[in-house]
Amino acid sequence: MKTFSLPFLMLLLLSVVTYSGCGDDDGSGNFTADSLRYDGEQASAPFNGEGYNTFAAYFPTQETQPYTGRRLEKISFYLQSIPTSTVVYVYAEGSDERSPGAERYRFDLTQRIRNTGWYEHTITDDVIDIRENEGLWIAVETDLPTNQFQAMGCDNGANYNPNGDRFLPPTGNTWTSFNEITGTEQIHWNIRGFLAEE
Repeated sequence: MKTFSLPFLMLLLLSVVTYSGCGDDDGSGNFTADSLRYDGEQASAPFNGEGYNTFAAYFPTQETQPYTGRRLEKISFYLQSIPTSTVVYVYAEGSDERSPGAERYRFDLTQRIRNTGWYEHTITDDVIDIRENEGLWIAVETDLPTNQFQAMGCDNGANYNPNGDRFLPPTGNTWTSFNEITGTEQIHWNIRGFLAEE
């Protein structure tokens, strides 16, 4: 009886470990299946510039259409430094892939930012639904104090998608991408959108 119990126990233990390993890790310890994101695990934070920088991930129509009618419930992002101000935005799709359209949501998180690391903002007062045939931009604007140059975290750029590193630098009003600025580096900002249950 003892020889039968040990293999059975090992098989049961292996099943539990295998089952609990399923799912998509959002990098902050939570698991979710329905999210808008390009990034992998947080790896670094590039040098940008002090002052206002806006970091964004653009999700074109082909990325959002499977979720038409669903509600954007949470926005998650990683801060490498503590900015003097932090504001999250959701924009509609613009007329081209280079810049966002109309602002759909804005929330100032400045008073809530106390530490570096992952932050999760739950959208409670507004309904940000995924509209048919319309993409979405999720952005985080930071204002870095003097002599701080790293704000938004990023991954190591595996499976690089240029929509995951949209960037509005402190000078000028033209959106670009981190890859275009550096000419070589491929990263995704640690910015994620999570959808409410159906």
